[in-house]
Amino acid sequence: MVHYKLVFAAGFLPIAMLLYQIIPKKVRWFVLLLASLCFYSTFSVRRMWFPFAAAAITWGIGLWLGALDAKQKEKLAELKTKKAEGSISADEVKTLRGQINKRSVKSKRATMILGILLLLWLLLSVKYADFALENVNWILRKLGVEKQAAMRNLILPLGISFYTLQAIGYLVDVYWNKITPQKNPLKVLLFLSFFPTIIQGPIAAYEQIHTSLFAGESIDPDNVICGYLRLGWGVFKKLVIADRMYPAVCWLYYKPNEVSGIEVIAAAVMFTVMEYMDFSGCIDMAIGCGQIFGITLPENFKQPFLAKNASEFWRRWHISLGVWFKTYIFYPVSMSTLARNWAKFAKEKKIAIHPTKMVASAMALLPVWLCNGLWHGPKWTYIFYGVFYFVVILLELIFEPLGNKILEKCHLSIQSKGVTVFRVVKTWGVIFLGELFFEANTVSDGFAMLGRLFSGFGASILSGARISQWGMDASDWVIVMVGLLIVGIINHYREKGVQIPDLLLQKPLALRWVAALSLILVIMIFGLYGPGYQEVDMIYAGF
Repeated sequence: MVHYKLVFAAGFLPIAMLLYQIIPKKVRWFVLLLASLCFYSTFSVRRMWFPFAAAAITWGIGLWLGALDAKQKEKLAELKTKKAEGSISADEVKTLRGQINKRSVKSKRATMILGILLLLWLLLSVKYADFALENVNWILRKLGVEKQAAMRNLILPLGISFYTLQAIGYLVDVYWNKITPQKNPLKVLLFLSFFPTIIQGPIAAYEQIHTSLFAGESIDPDNVICGYLRLGWGVFKKLVIADRMYPAVCWLYYKPNEVSGIEVIAAAVMFTVMEYMDFSGCIDMAIGCGQIFGITLPENFKQPFLAKNASEFWRRWHISLGVWFKTYIFYPVSMSTLARNWAKFAKEKKIAIHPTKMVASAMALLPVWLCNGLWHGPKWTYIFYGVFYFVVILLELIFEPLGNKILEKCHLSIQSKGVTVFRVVKTWGVIFLGELFFEANTVSDGFAMLGRLFSGFGASILSGARISQWGMDASDWVIVMVGLLIVGIINHYREKGVQIPDLLLQKPLALRWVAALSLILVIMIFGLYGPGYQEVDMIYAGF
């Protein structure tokens, strides 16, 4: 059962809403937990122990961190009392306070690291074990060793990459004293396995959603209308647009050495659009489901194709993942001993400010983008994808002063329309190139397709007969184009701060229902589903 299925929208979700509403407020969160476990069980009962194990580790380590923090405060309070009684001097108090704080920080850091390692072990043991073994076997073959390690062929548990990041963020936030550790293990389990987000996010921080998640507020009719509209909007983007493009994308990537150059461009552009419609559509479904219960989940997309550089693109694309990496990897590395030592060295050697900043940026960006690539999956194409954006963003930072000088000499403003259009189009090139390798089966396949741009562009190959081989007929192209136009118009208004659901709430109730029913009708007529239709899995559900 997935969010875009009729059984979910017309069966599972209304039953969950009904039970939630009739149960006393204090235990409504438990209905959400039961709904989440039921939802998860429709995929795999045998692998439900993974979220349970992650929740147990997160809850236990969180309480341990809380106990260490309480012990530190208790010792400091005792020290303060002794000072007030005059039994120890001010100098002794200062020395002892420093010792207490130092030991406490050391204990809490070790405990947090233990929790993170346990969570990563759960993730690595199932998601990356075979990838590691494959590479070990490759090295052994190169060394002439006949004996090979056996593959484990484990099936990836649903949502493990998403709830692992949420769990790690929770532990770090407790360590930083940003949040108080949750004492109820079932509430921790709900936070990690909440059914709208378990498949593919968005990745929510505990402090963002815990209040509304456990509050048990009554369901608001306006939230139901807006939530179902957001859910339907996501279904529209996936079933009407993304899934209709899937056959063409598969065909274009099937034989990387045989496609023409213009087909390579079509492959990169179509996969990027399909991925956006699929992923952003599924996020819309998740946010809509949360909204029905009064739970505001973080937005994950903000018109990414209007970005003017690669950095801005990642502030608009998969926002929750970017925020996670920025909070828990980029900032800690930026403030690390290594970064401070580099700043000290650069100052002593009188290295210019810009090169100093670039080296510091590279130190923090490299682990972020390596982790970004690895997070997507155990494939070298994903690692290459992460390194690709590391290089692009670093180059943008390096040449930013030069670009500003060129604009100044040409008497152009960086905010002017012409410059903005140029920067957006340039960023499209970066996006499409990155996605070309992201979807390729291997890095060599990606380079093979890239090479076709220079060894056989073949614009003339785009005849009607050739395009028909892609698996999309004329009606498919028309529906996709109209659908993209509608999405583009909606995103245009969103960029200007106009939210269509908010406008609908100001209209009469009858008009709201007309809008909802119209969306349902469009999905029923133009959506891909039913007998003879090959279901296309959510792209990011595989990560």
